[in-house]
Amino acid sequence: MRHFEPEDKLRRTQVALSTELDQETVLMSIDAGAYYGLAGTAREIWAKIETPLTFSALVDELVKEYDIAPELCSAELEKFLGQMEQEGLLHVE
Repeated sequence: MRHFEPEDKLRRTQVALSTELDQETVLMSIDAGAYYGLAGTAREIWAKIETPLTFSALVDELVKEYDIAPELCSAELEKFLGQMEQEGLLHVE
């Protein structure tokens, strides 16, 4: 599993097209020829990283919104962001 540093800047890559359908964000990666559906918290994270945001700032926002322990939030977020990065949907600076 990838470890994110607090100051890592996260942003969406430009390889995915996205659209809103009902309560879901649907992404299409032209390079990978794959579709992804994001709902709930995943959809919120996608919206938040439209503009670059540090890992720690994203954790702080999610902790406030969802009343979750910071350690648990960080661990779950690392899993999700790691998958997004593997799929080419996330750029980390």
